[in-house]
Order: sequence, then C-alpha cells, then structure tokens
Amino acid sequence: MANDSLSQRKAQLDKEEREHLEDVVTEMRERVEDNVEFQLTQKGLDDEPEDVDSLDEETQQLVEAIQLEAPDDESWSEAFEQYVTGVGYTIVNRLAALRCMEVRDFIDEEVTVFKENGLTPAAETLVHEEFLLEDEAILEAYHNACDDLSEEIEILFDRSSAHSLIDPDDDTFEELCGMLDDIPDEVWRADDVLGWIYEYYNRPVVEALDAKNTLEPEDVGPANQFYTPHWVVRMLTDNSLGKVYLEATDQEDAIPEPEALSPEERKDRLVTPADAPSVPDLCTYLIPDEEPGDSPEFDHPRELRIIDPACGSGHFLLYAFDILERIWWAETEFDRAEIPAKVLEHNLYGIDIDLRSCQLSAFNLYLKARTRAEAEDGQFDMPNVGIVCADARVAEVEEATDVLDEITGEGSDLREALDDVIETFQHTEALGSLLDVSGTLEEAFDASKTQAELSDYNGSAHQSLNSFLKALRRAVEDQTSDSFGEQNLRSFLHLLVVLTQEYDTALMNPPYGSRGRMPNIVQEYVREHYDYTTQYYINFFEACDRLVEENGRVGMLVPRSFMFLDSFSDFRNDFISARGSFDFMAELGIDVLDNAVVRTAATVIRSGTESNETGTFIRLADVEKSEKEQSFLHSSFVSSMDGDIKRRFHREMEEFGLIPGSPLSYWVPKKLRELYDSDTVLDSENARIDKNSLGDIKVGIQTGNDDRFLREFWESFGDDNWAPLAKGGRDSWILPRVKQTILWNNDGSEVKRYPKSYPRNTDDYFQSGITFNRAKEDGRRFGYHHPSSIFGDNGPVLFPGEKLWNALSYGNSRLFTYLMLAQTTERKWEIGLVSKIPWKTELESTEDLGKLSQRAVGHLISKRRYDFDSFVFS
Repeated sequence: MANDSLSQRKAQLDKEEREHLEDVVTEMRERVEDNVEFQLTQKGLDDEPEDVDSLDEETQQLVEAIQLEAPDDESWSEAFEQYVTGVGYTIVNRLAALRCMEVRDFIDEEVTVFKENGLTPAAETLVHEEFLLEDEAILEAYHNACDDLSEEIEILFDRSSAHSLIDPDDDTFEELCGMLDDIPDEVWRADDVLGWIYEYYNRPVVEALDAKNTLEPEDVGPANQFYTPHWVVRMLTDNSLGKVYLEATDQEDAIPEPEALSPEERKDRLVTPADAPSVPDLCTYLIPDEEPGDSPEFDHPRELRIIDPACGSGHFLLYAFDILERIWWAETEFDRAEIPAKVLEHNLYGIDIDLRSCQLSAFNLYLKARTRAEAEDGQFDMPNVGIVCADARVAEVEEATDVLDEITGEGSDLREALDDVIETFQHTEALGSLLDVSGTLEEAFDASKTQAELSDYNGSAHQSLNSFLKALRRAVEDQTSDSFGEQNLRSFLHLLVVLTQEYDTALMNPPYGSRGRMPNIVQEYVREHYDYTTQYYINFFEACDRLVEENGRVGMLVPRSFMFLDSFSDFRNDFISARGSFDFMAELGIDVLDNAVVRTAATVIRSGTESNETGTFIRLADVEKSEKEQSFLHSSFVSSMDGDIKRRFHREMEEFGLIPGSPLSYWVPKKLRELYDSDTVLDSENARIDKNSLGDIKVGIQTGNDDRFLREFWESFGDDNWAPLAKGGRDSWILPRVKQTILWNNDGSEVKRYPKSYPRNTDDYFQSGITFNRAKEDGRRFGYHHPSSIFGDNGPVLFPGEKLWNALSYGNSRLFTYLMLAQTTERKWEIGLVSKIPWKTELESTEDLGKLSQRAVGHLISKRRYDFDSFVFS
C-alpha cells in the first residue's frame, strides 16, 4: 500500500508550487510554439497553398489538419495560429503526462529525463539494442511510449490525430524535458497537476479574452477555464453523489454526527483505504438531513452513472471515483484490484468542447485507476471511458455518411433526423453538451422500424433511443476506417450516446456567460430548445436536469445571479416547487476561483421533487478567501453561529414563494417574508403583479446631451427658461439637494426635439412625489420631490397620492430596507423590485408616520435657508 499512500498524500498543489509550475509552463509554451511555427513555415504553410495536389503527402496532411481548425469562415492565418497552439499544447501535455507516469513507475524506462550522456534511459536502450543513432533514438523512444500507451488511452497518446503530425525537433525536445525536470517529483504526483498545466498554458488566451465584450465560438472554452478548488469539489460531491448512495441504501444513520469529528479531522481526513474504508468515512463534508430523503434506486453499482457536462481536467470525476470505488467495495464481492477499471467502464462520464480537456480528464482517470489497481497488487487494463469531445468539428462526417446510409437506410425519417442533429451541431460552435439530442431524435425514433433495420446486425431489439444509438455506434465502429471523417463519426455517435443516458448525479463548474459572452448562434439554439433565459450556466443546469433521474442530484458551482435576478425567476419558481428543490447551497462570494471576478454559489439541487422539501443554506459570502473552507466546516458541523453572525440556515422551499419572484434570500426569517402577503403594493403595474397599487413609479427624462441641456443651479439662477432637475444621487434622502437645472423653455421643446433625448412621463413633471436613489450602499434612499422640479431617469419618483408623507417615512424605515434586502443584496434597487414592496392599511392610519417626515423636511429647510447649494430650499 505504500504507493497508494504516497499518491493520496498529494491531492492538490499549494500556492508556491502552482506559481513555480506556471512559470515553467509559460516558458514551455513559448519554446514549443516557436518551434512548431518554424517547422510549418519551413514547409511553406504560413500562407495558404494555392495548389495542394502538388504537395507531398505529409504536407497535404498538414494542410488538411490546419483546415480542420477553420470549419466556417475563418481565415488561413487564424486557423494556422490555432493549429500551432493545438500542436504545442498536445506536445507539452503528453510530455507532462509521461512525467506523471514516470514518477509513479508506470514506465519502465524514462523518456523525458536526460542522463549526463545526453540520452534518455529509453533512448539509450534503443541505441545499444536497436543500433539507432542517438538523435533518432530520443524521439523514437518517445514515439514508442506514446504508441504503447495509446492502446490504453488513445484520446491522449494517439499519434494519428491531427495535432500529432509534428514533433518538436531534437533540441526543443531536450529543452522541454529539462524544464519538466525542474519541477519536483512530488508535484507530478498531485492529482491536479495536469489541470493546472492546462489552465496555465491557456492563461495568455484567457487574459486576452477577458477584455472582450463579445466572444467568438472558439473563445468559449478558453474563456471559461477556471479550476474548481478541491474543497468545493468535496463539498458538492459529498452532498450529491455521497448522499444519493447513502439514501438509496438506507444508510443515512451511518453519517457521522456533527460532533463526532472536529473540523480539522474532517478537512485533513486521508483518502487511503485504511483511513477511509467506506462512503461515510470518506464523505466528511456531507451535511446530514433532518429527515431521510429519496434517491434513485439501483441493484448493482454498475447502474450508477455520474456526468460532468463541462468536465475540464476532470476534477469532479476524480473525486467521484473515490466515492464510487467504496460503493463497489461495499456492494460487490469483486477483488479490489478489479474495481478501478469497472468504475471507469460503468460509472463516470464527461463532456467538454475542448479536446485538450477531454485528453486530460481521460488521462487523469487513467492515472487514478491504475494507481489504485496496482496498490491492490493487481494489473490494470484501461477500459473504454465515457469521456467525449463535443467540439463542433467532430460533426464533420461528410466522408462517412455512406456508412450511416447503409446502416439506417438512406432517406428514412431517422436518417434525416440524424442529418439535422449533425448539421445543427456542426454549425453551432460552442454548443457542447447543450445539444438536445432527445428533443431532436425522439419523434423520429420508431422502435419497431429500428429493430428491423438494426437487429440483424447487432442481434438485439432497441426499445429506447439510447439503445438504438449504442447499436448504431457499434455498427459504425465495425464498418469504418481511421480517416479523420470516420474518426469524427465514431466520436460524434459516442457523444449522442452519452447525451441520451440517464444519470444519478451531475456535477459541474459550467461555462459562464450571456449576451455577448454567449455566441449569437448558441443563443438562438437555446431559445428554441430550452425553457430558461440565455445564460450558459443556467442552460447547462437545465440540460443536466433533463439527464438526471427523479430524485437524482445536480451539483454546480455557478455565479450567484440566479438567486435574485428577475430573469431567473422562472427557474427559481420551478425548483422550489414540482420540478425540484434546493437540497444544499453555500453562498461563497468572490475570490473562490483564481482570476475570476465573480460572486459564486455552490448548490446541490434534487431533481423532480415536491415543494415540501427543506434545504440547508450556508452563508460564506463575507468570509475571507483563506477562511472560507474553515468557516464552512464550523458553520456546518459545530455551530450555525459565527460570533454574532448566523451562517447556517434551514428553509422550506415553499417559504421562498412568499415573495414575488421567489428570490433565494435564505437568511430572511419567514415572518418577514409573510409581510409580502398584502393586497396592495407600491406599484402593481411595474411589479407585474395582480394587486392593488399605492401609486405609480415613473422614470423621468434622459436628455441625450447633458452638456448642452443641463446647468448647475447657480448658472441659471433667476432664469425662468431653466427648471430644477432631480437626478437622484447621494443627497436624495428626506430632502434632496437639487443642484442642476434643465433647459425647459416652451415646455421643453428644444430638449424634446433633440433626436437622442427620451422625455418620458412628461405629464407627471412638476408634481409632488417621492424620489429615490436607485444605486446606493445602504437604505434611506427616499426624499421629497418638490412640485417645482422635473425628474430624471436616475431619480425615479413614486406618486402615492394623499399618502405621500406616510410613504416617505415608510421608505426610509429599516423595515423597508429589510424588505428590499429580501429581494436583492445588490446596491442597485431596480424599479420593478421597489414596486413589489407591500403596503399595509396600518401604514395609512398611523398619523405619526406622516408627521415624522414633515418635521424632518421642515427641519432641513430651516437648516438650509442660508446654504447656497441647491435650487430648491436654498
């Protein structure tokens, strides 16, 4: 067990190790891409060749490979640049993968470590035994290692792939290996080292994309490369997959009580079989429910399926492997050395639009499984793994369509539906796992017809779309060769199979982005095929929810915007009711993801459950980055209180529906939510609620040219052509300081004629009301709007009729602020949210409320009588 113990001790790199690794990877990238570009230029491929047929066979292959980088309207230079990057990363990734294997003694003779004689050990053997020249032997040894490994892990070591047509020259190869050797062996033993190499290699691309408001389809993958911290992976996976298994086997009582382990023991628990022999021993971040729940049933561990639809380097899948291995130990009698291969074969699936991510995921799982098998004194044979690339280029299958025609029947409904899927995917780059296979093919799928066409070839009938696609995949595998097009067809059918299976758990850190950060063609597809707003992460969630069985789990690390924004209200309403429920959520705040300025939340959703579920919510948004994990452990297992701050909450899903739009303000007590049960709101029309209104909230004028139409009040003092303009601002409370005026001669005719102006609600100008500041860090935003003033777009006005003074006191009360915080934590109070605030009849009959506001305004008027800093009341 020594090897296993050694590998498990290094689950993740520390900050110093990551910084050193980043420096090395940056240097390797520059060196290898310079060399690849030089070799291509030497072959005359820096410009697109005019006569491809006149080129030698090797160069023609390179031309075809470069063209694959530009499936649509990209130029040759863009495709050339992408090909250089792809080849460079493939070389670095393979060398790093080989180094990971060498430090684990998985390779008999090293191919990346040079001896003093200038040879690698494997090359030295070739020189002595095969009589190769030294320069030939170094790369030949490298090729031999890749070819041997491609039999087990083809996706990474297949030298017939498009990105494998160029090797580094001898000097570059030796320099790259020397850079690898500068990294300590213990770093290469870490589970996450290749994930960090992937992120660091692409960091220059990511940094350039961060400055872009609009992403091209090929930018989506690199722009969303954020490595999920291991503690977040543990938290999400324990509370999804771990809980699913324990619920399905009625072992909830086996979960350690909160006081059974200290936070330090939970954090530092080892993953070795001796230290964590069972799922409850391993899943120390699992928060037990007060009442047992339901999960998908299974008869054998092979039936459990877990998917990560944006798998990156496979961080979620690697930890899920640890849990699944223990499930096989507990539920079967297999020799433990056999189980790692069975976990890969039956349980784990991953999809990514970046082939390099898929290579990493597959290889990382290979390393994990082989390490475990050999630690149990067994031999490891790599099975076919469920890692599949969803790059649009895998749908370029034109040269292989004859095979599909032969198997499915040319011109059949099903064949045409397959063509629709292929064409859609091929022309919708950056769609990835969002491809709605079932929605497109299900109607065309006819079980009896499919049986007639395929049963003779495959020996079975097909009663489901997934069964048919599996049979089609097997048939295609038997009838195709190794051309790029036929390789793509096999890969594409594998993707369709993975996207039509049912899963028990989905785990992900999906892409983030909407509007310009989601390509237009993807937005169009999402609007047609998905229920919710066009936002990558919420659409990925919906895709997972369709794949997951009833009572299965979807665990995700996503921006917290879904908790409050009105555009996600349909999503929230569905998942506090019949479509599912929030089983667990930790609001993490900012700085959880390196180099990503986004406030995140980690949540586990139970799919297809009723609204009477209760969820656990953890508040960590205000905790420093370095303290978040410890705070999670303390609040989850020691005390819900952190000093005076409550951090753990239990909420029934139906509570969230008490507030219009169902914001997930889990910290708000039920009694405060119940105040929203009112017949009257401030403005039902703007709130889009069928209730009575206290009044109307109106937005004022946008001049389109403030320099032309606005003046400081002292510049126009005494000139009747200029009217006071209330624009909100910091001084809007109680009695706003109206410091600007607007040109309003002839009823504002000059402003109204200006083509870029927007003079809204002009009938409400020069009336008493209540203005408020939409953007401020705290409450107390409401002030008296004098009838001598016009109001602007940043200082909207509530016209509450006779209840003006009572409403002004209410707006500046702590209660009003708390009611707003129940809807949003953002500093910007949108009109639609303010409009939803309830109005109670008790507020009308309380005379003291009106008197308080009037006295406050009168006090400020008397205080400002001699202050020459505002048009009104100066």
